[in-house]
Amino acid sequence: MVNLSPAADFRAMEEMFDRVFGSPSRPAATTLPVDITENDGKLYVRAAVPGIEPNELDIQIEKNVLTIRGEARAESTSQDEKVYRREVSYGSFGRSIRLPEGLNLDETQADFKNGIVTITLPRLPEEKPKSLKVTVRTNELPSEQVQTQEA
Repeated sequence: MVNLSPAADFRAMEEMFDRVFGSPSRPAATTLPVDITENDGKLYVRAAVPGIEPNELDIQIEKNVLTIRGEARAESTSQDEKVYRREVSYGSFGRSIRLPEGLNLDETQADFKNGIVTITLPRLPEEKPKSLKVTVRTNELPSEQVQTQEA
């Protein structure tokens, strides 16, 4: 008698794919999850960088693109240590985000707390529409300079 279990076969195949390609329930090592919000005239970009020290982050803005880079390094393990499951991602990561127009990039700040880096980008003050009086010119001479000849 043959015992067929399609569910067991499916689980085995899923585990094989997880080992080769990584689990779909966790992001790949190069993915940097971010939240982008706006409040009180400021844009906030929050990125989860667990296990990273603030001095290991490289944050730059160039041509209105915010780039966050770093590298998560695995802790060294002893030769006697047995690893039963490894789900924590290590390696280089990075994320580039196109920023909207109208930000005061010179006033950008970054704060780090509990494995979260928060980048604050204030908006430029809105310019109020100006009213401008435009003088209309003509090619005609003023009336006192116009001379007429009698025929």
